[in-house]
Amino acid sequence: MPRRLLLIHTGGTIGMVRDQASGVLKPDLLYDSLTGFIPELTQLGEIQIEIPFLLDSSDLTPAHWQVLAELIRINHNRVEGVVITHGTDTLAYTASALSFMLVNLPFPVILTGAQKPLSEIRSDARANLINAVDLALSEIREVAVLFDHRLMRGNRTVKSHINHFDAFSSPNYPLLARVGMDIEIYQRNLLPPTGGFFHTMTEMDNSIDVYRLFPGCRTSSFVPGNDTRAVVLVAYGAGNVSLQDSDLIDRVRLWHQEGRLVVILSESGAGRLDPGLYESGARLLDAGAVHGGDMTFAASITKLMFLLGHSTDPASIRKGFLSSLAGERSE
Repeated sequence: MPRRLLLIHTGGTIGMVRDQASGVLKPDLLYDSLTGFIPELTQLGEIQIEIPFLLDSSDLTPAHWQVLAELIRINHNRVEGVVITHGTDTLAYTASALSFMLVNLPFPVILTGAQKPLSEIRSDARANLINAVDLALSEIREVAVLFDHRLMRGNRTVKSHINHFDAFSSPNYPLLARVGMDIEIYQRNLLPPTGGFFHTMTEMDNSIDVYRLFPGCRTSSFVPGNDTRAVVLVAYGAGNVSLQDSDLIDRVRLWHQEGRLVVILSESGAGRLDPGLYESGARLLDAGAVHGGDMTFAASITKLMFLLGHSTDPASIRKGFLSSLAGERSE
């Protein structure tokens, strides 16, 4: 009996076709493309295709992540794996959000996309789709991203290149699998089985303000809205800020006293934050801020939305942010 797989198509370059008259890429429903360009997919399993929406990934919001989580929930007893085809621009955000929303996954949820449409010569879509489907029917039990023959933990992934086929990387966590002549799954890098029952937690609260520092920036303009529950400061290096002619430390202390969670992230793409290493970072921590450790920006933001959506207690939210919920940060 063939294994059953749910393929959720959301849009993006992978499913587009080029209009012959204008030369412009336009969305396609993917049905014809799949059967026409990759007929051997049916050798891997019985594929059920769902198209909950067809959008450029830059138009996706937390409401769309909730739709995806619900679609997986209502089908989870009928399939043995899930592949989500997605535009590359916000794919890492969707993967990170789903890693928190889908609790105790019984199968893999693999997100993939392409730099060139499936219908074009030299497209990476064909290999990405075949490999994603193959890995979605494996023993992996987490949300992951498949791109350019590499499988990465979803909430550890960043889009690191606009033009190359290796568009995604996992700067602070090793690969989950690599596809070559054979599929190598690195068991030591997978999340351990939880033994709990599968369920979803989909409430998200986006009342977050993000301020990015740059030399000479006017920190006086960092004024959170009245409904802002968390403030994210994207700092330099290990988590440093300027102490010259700036009242930023006092602002952080005030935000903390107001019950807002203040999070320090780094503009650097790889490595682990250590704000206590230098005076400015240490003073931020003393003022009540917390830091993102080795989490990606996408994982930090979606995790904050998730925590704010499920709790009103600042201490609980703070504790959750500093913990690893789905392998998104090193303890």
